[in-house]
Amino acid sequence: MVDKTKVEKEAKEILDKFALALEKVRIDESDFHFSQKEFERIEGEGVECEGFKNKLLENAPQHDEDFVIAERGGWK
Repeated sequence: MVDKTKVEKEAKEILDKFALALEKVRIDESDFHFSQKEFERIEGEGVECEGFKNKLLENAPQHDEDFVIAERGGWK
């Protein structure tokens, strides 16, 4: 039989060690930014994009002409 208390203690130790290791990691925030000239994909450009918007909107429970109307956790 598994000792639940022992497993919880070991899991906490592992998570604590991981948290300490993460604190030492240096992140350059400039790595997360990008510049893009065009911000929207043009519908119908390329074979793989053809009809994508319409297929997505048809699949959405609620939508208007251009956007999916969704509630967090509501689309399952």
